[in-house]
Amino acid sequence: MPSASSVLLAIHVKRTDNVELKNPILSYIRETYSDREAEDAVDDLVAIQTLRNELVTSQAGSQLTAKDSYIKYYKCLTSIETRFPISNEKGNVRISFPWTDAFRPSKKTSQSNIHYEKAAVLFNVAAVISQQALQVDRATADGIKEACKLFQEAAGMFGHLKESEAAKVDNPRPVDLSPECLSMMEKLMMAQAQECVYHKAVMDKKSPGTLARLAKQAGNMYGEVSAIFNQPVVVQHFERSWVAHTKMKASLYDVNALMDQAKQYNSDTKIAFEIATLSEAFVRMQSVKALAKAVSSEMADSLKSQEEVLTLALTKAQKDNNTVYLERVPAFADVPAVQPAILVKAAPPTNLDASSENLFSGLIPDSSAKALSKYTDMVDSISREQLTALADATDAARITLKQAELPDLLEALDGVSSASVPEGLLREIEEVGSIGGPQHLQEILTEMGELRRHVEGDLSACQAALDEEAQADAGARAQYGDEWRMPTSATLAKHYWEKLHSYRSTMAQAGESDGKVIQRLRDHEALFAALTPDAAANQLPRLQAPLVSTGADPAVVVASLRRNMEGLSQLSNDRAGLEDRLKELKARDNILPKLMAAGSANTDALFERELKKYDALKADVAANVGRNAELLAAISRDAQAFKAVFEVPAWRAACEGAAGGIKTTLKTYKEVLDHLSEGLRFYMSLQEAVKQHQQQCSDYAYTRALQRDDMRQDLDRRRREAPAYMSYGGAPPPANPPYQQQQPYGGQQQQQPAYGKAAGASACRTFSAGEAAADGAAQRNKIGWFTSSCSWAP
Repeated sequence: MPSASSVLLAIHVKRTDNVELKNPILSYIRETYSDREAEDAVDDLVAIQTLRNELVTSQAGSQLTAKDSYIKYYKCLTSIETRFPISNEKGNVRISFPWTDAFRPSKKTSQSNIHYEKAAVLFNVAAVISQQALQVDRATADGIKEACKLFQEAAGMFGHLKESEAAKVDNPRPVDLSPECLSMMEKLMMAQAQECVYHKAVMDKKSPGTLARLAKQAGNMYGEVSAIFNQPVVVQHFERSWVAHTKMKASLYDVNALMDQAKQYNSDTKIAFEIATLSEAFVRMQSVKALAKAVSSEMADSLKSQEEVLTLALTKAQKDNNTVYLERVPAFADVPAVQPAILVKAAPPTNLDASSENLFSGLIPDSSAKALSKYTDMVDSISREQLTALADATDAARITLKQAELPDLLEALDGVSSASVPEGLLREIEEVGSIGGPQHLQEILTEMGELRRHVEGDLSACQAALDEEAQADAGARAQYGDEWRMPTSATLAKHYWEKLHSYRSTMAQAGESDGKVIQRLRDHEALFAALTPDAAANQLPRLQAPLVSTGADPAVVVASLRRNMEGLSQLSNDRAGLEDRLKELKARDNILPKLMAAGSANTDALFERELKKYDALKADVAANVGRNAELLAAISRDAQAFKAVFEVPAWRAACEGAAGGIKTTLKTYKEVLDHLSEGLRFYMSLQEAVKQHQQQCSDYAYTRALQRDDMRQDLDRRRREAPAYMSYGGAPPPANPPYQQQQPYGGQQQQQPAYGKAAGASACRTFSAGEAAADGAAQRNKIGWFTSSCSWAP
């Protein structure tokens, strides 16, 4: 059965249709060069066409054998790119490449752009590598190392694709080739590689502290993947199971990190930290279960064993602390955070170099091909330089606005804004929202109710088995009278009844505790529902201009700040346009015909002339970056003036003081959550103990039934044989049957019947009063921690 910790994801391949490459390129060669050159190129084009056709036919079978074919075809495309311009423009080779979306196969996009074809091929190379990683047997150390290596290769391929061919695809770009989607897949492959490292460390029995750091990093990386799914480009593009899977993995490895760290605290005899960490892990495990259920019921079921381990560890730690260590358990926020450790990195592709391919060598001289490659490198350098300048400007704007608390302060001035909520309090409120808020409490309460019903059903089954056995015993005594020498049910079943009554008493106490928690939850339901950033902001003071201003005019300060913010926003939009212009200019930059005409001697002069077309764009980038710096300086000055005029520090202090009610509600929420979590653990442990008691009662009743059957047969036989003894003058049967008299409750062990081969042949054991008493004592010790006065009640 698939488990939450074993299931990983592979990427689907893009699919395509047959495309005619040979004839359009041959026509271009005849028109541009001559028939002789076209004849020389036929063999190369036939080989490339065959490779392209194989990609289509291989889609019906396994993709795992297609990796080499994809790479070989990609190298051929590189040779075509440097020699034949493919586009819809007049005079170019017109070939349309159709490919489906990997995640929405019904969506098909066609482009007359060789970079689109190359991007699709590289995408499939990465997808096939991810599929190969899933085919590896990860149950072995070598297998999990191989899977980790392949996931890192897939991540490197997706990263290379995002930075190279995908950036040259025409707009509108397919979603699966968008920067957001490729970043998501790169990060997903890295997260799965880190997960493999974690499981390899578990196999190698690394220290719990090391495992915690590896698990924490895996959880962080899955969290980054999950965050990308919320971006507008991809939010509706993937199946919900993908989104739920990555959220579940992020939460699961967060829990794993806590459990491993708790083991480290146990080794270091830091019992208080262990309890705080395990308690937090148990709370978060409930969120993991809900996310796993959204993936599949099998995934949710696979978490039961881990939850049981977690529950037992927490119960033991609490018992040890209550009886031995007596340490004060701190709040989880006061426990040192687990520091993540990353041990993986993307592996850039090393097998895409097409320089060794000897295609079309008679058509275009090697010197021209090398010159074109040199020019392409120069253009790429210009492109990288300009894109880096634009990215740096965007980063500078983001950092400056963050430091100036913008646009939060302007939003707070306009109306209700989460900016008024103190940062630490806002973080706590968001954490409550991330686990489900009041709904999460209701889900735990529902699960407790289900467990309670199961326990009550098991207790009823125990009582039914004991009642049935007692009735059968009473019937036998009524039938045989003094001849019936078996010990009474009241004697042997005494400790079973005592345990049953003890469990029912415990359930009654737990029910009272449940009622108190439920009442507290109802009393605070409205307050808990208001634990959201917007609702919290509604309860705090508004940011307003002072009635009397001794400094700058508030209206002037605000107007200047808004004007500069609008200018900064426009510059940001302009930068997106500049990036598109740069990519479009690169895509149209085909100087191969000019290189062929100029010859190898004049390439430097040609390069200098051709690169001038980028000068205007470079000037626009420089102007944007310069203006961006000016506006950021002005915004910093305006922000300082704004904080002084509107007395922002005093407003922050007022918000902090007015947040007392929200903090109290948060504290109450956490207390109710702790009570419910402890109650859930209690019912889980109680259910396990009651199930064991039910089995013992069933075994006892079954064994007693066998003994009664044997005694009935023996008594009936003796009654039939009694006349025969008397008629022949023989000795009567012995006054006492060959049964050992059983001791009263608490005495020595009962012996098997003298004719015990028949009874002994069964698989059931005989219960004596002594065994019953000893078994009862053992069971009472086992569950003594919850037969006390329900310590989890509020």
